[in-house]
Amino acid sequence: MKINIIEKIDEKLKEDEIVVEIHSSDNKQDWNEFIEYLNDYELKCNNKVVVMKDYELLEIKYKDIIVIYSDKKSNYCRTKNGTYKIKSKLYEIEKMDENLIRISKSCITNVRHIDKFDISEIGKIIIKLDDGSEEIVSRRKTKQIMKYLEERRI
Repeated sequence: MKINIIEKIDEKLKEDEIVVEIHSSDNKQDWNEFIEYLNDYELKCNNKVVVMKDYELLEIKYKDIIVIYSDKKSNYCRTKNGTYKIKSKLYEIEKMDENLIRISKSCITNVRHIDKFDISEIGKIIIKLDDGSEEIVSRRKTKQIMKYLEERRI
């Protein structure tokens, strides 16, 4: 399959909007695979999650999320502006942004909001976040977090 890309500037479109127009021969298999690829790409680029607070739906950017956690069969995300209920599953969210890292079965933190890792206690990692809160890394995730730290060592 050969793909030709033609770029045109359309001032009628919003700043974060792109229109893709597909022209193809009869080979619909390639067509469908390409459309599926674009849809997956759009999901990854849509760096927002829909949240709910007081029966109101809002969009929050992943970069603003400090921590995402489960509590009593519901999922929540915490930002500097408050805590919001989310419908998405944790395993779906953690794949959407490379800065989201799973630290336990019920908690994901955003690397951008980590102030420091406290490894003063043997076998225990405490993550100190920029909003003043702390999260404890589960034993199962300790090896993964240590690998993450080792990869980013200067």
